Amino acid sequence: MKNHKKTFNLFIVILLILVSVFLVISFRNVGRWLIISDAVPPHLDIVFTFAGENVRVSYSKELMSRFDDARWILSDYKDGHSRLLRKGNYDMSRVIVIDSCKNTYSEVNALMDQLRLCDKELYVGLVSGPYHMRRIKMMLSRQERRPNVHFVFLPVPLERYNWTDSMIRRWWKSGSVSSAVFSEIQKIVYFVLFS
Repeated sequence: MKNHKKTFNLFIVILLILVSVFLVISFRNVGRWLIISDAVPPHLDIVFTFAGENVRVSYSKELMSRFDDARWILSDYKDGHSRLLRKGNYDMSRVIVIDSCKNTYSEVNALMDQLRLCDKELYVGLVSGPYHMRRIKMMLSRQERRPNVHFVFLPVPLERYNWTDSMIRRWWKSGSVSSAVFSEIQKIVYFVLFS
């Protein structure tokens, strides 16, 4: 009986050590895991910009200048960024503004509604913050599959946030990066549990 108890206790200790190692490794890598980034493709049909930051709009403008035939779908709260684009004489003829979204999930739904209007093959560039991309991918995976739509994840480059690769590797040491990571993890947990 004593031998079984010793074996069981040893098993529990080893299991706790393995779980601890797994948690530490997961914790260290969560910053990298959140970021999904594809190379900018040679062709895009649509650039979809998630609302929230001016840096996303600026990056989307750059992408639009590279793809003359692309349409830009801009999710915009209270006509903020689109108003500034018009005021700056930006050519709005290729821009569709969606101003009815309240959160990322409603933005994904609005994007899918727009894509349902087209049957041809589409390459859609998704522009948002780097740490936003994993949750966007999770939300898209719960949508109806459309074999003619190819999503390309194009987060705003790190340097536009004054972040470095080193800051991403050691995300818990940077105030701005750790804040973004913790916020995004909370949103992912909420999405997984309540959607």
